[in-house]
Amino acid sequence: MRYAAALPLSIIVAGAGASQARVQLQFHSAFLMNLHHFLYNLGVHPEQVEKVGWTAAPTADEMAALRKAVAHYHDNYAKRDLLFDERMASIKTALSVADTRHEAGGLALPPQLTATLDSVAPMYARCIWAQQDASNQQWIAEAKRLDARYGAEVQEAIARYLQTPFPLTPIRIDIVVETGTRQGGYTDTQTVIPSGRPSYQGLASLEMVYHEISHIASTDKLENAIEARLKATHRNPDSELWHGVQFYTVGAVVKDAYQRDGIVYEPYADKGGLFKRFWTPLLPPIENKWRPYMNGKQTFDQAVTRMVDQLPAG
Repeated sequence: MRYAAALPLSIIVAGAGASQARVQLQFHSAFLMNLHHFLYNLGVHPEQVEKVGWTAAPTADEMAALRKAVAHYHDNYAKRDLLFDERMASIKTALSVADTRHEAGGLALPPQLTATLDSVAPMYARCIWAQQDASNQQWIAEAKRLDARYGAEVQEAIARYLQTPFPLTPIRIDIVVETGTRQGGYTDTQTVIPSGRPSYQGLASLEMVYHEISHIASTDKLENAIEARLKATHRNPDSELWHGVQFYTVGAVVKDAYQRDGIVYEPYADKGGLFKRFWTPLLPPIENKWRPYMNGKQTFDQAVTRMVDQLPAG
């Protein structure tokens, strides 16, 4: 998902093509962050309340408290965007506390939200948290393993192709079982990734980590160059070409890294049919004009110009 705010230049390294220190990934499986997304997901999909796979059965009173909490999320937050809505962003920031904290009081949250979280926290802790935390921890372990083996190569290649380095300040990555959004993961200056989605698991975890954190600053030059050419040629300024290029680039880099170890990998966008379902006009320009750039056959600026010029006019 697209990054929402500009990153301070003080945390960007000069020289996109230069060797860069490893990006610092700080993974978290935090109780309150997971509880918030658990309730947000049920607020968006209230019909799922009766389908939750509890590890310990809630009492009648606990279920009543949960339904009240879900109704509060449905009425107040379900229609708000987790990334672009300032209220949701402030809630996420407030909940970025110690992973083991269970109390929402004193976190500068809306009073009703504090009361809502605290009303269901004991039930959530008793009836499902251990299972969800285990899912998150398993996801984190796999992502760390893959990053240790392939991360340096993947980071260098993405920074080289997008001609923008990754930030050197630590990046907080919150792992939750479900985010409640169609898009799944989302990123501003920190990232939230759903461990419970099969499309994010296993080998895909490495791609999704680097796809998400590349939203922080790495796509800025690409977005600006595409936007300028779109305006210059009077094409649709809302084109998602930059996002298609980002998916294609990160997926190809991870696929190539795995392939050197004899591992066959299908990138997220290909496996999920993103280009076929949403971006059909974008794939030919990317394959015909961007891929040659990745293969060293033309420059970044030439690739951007030729991709945009291949899009439908108007």
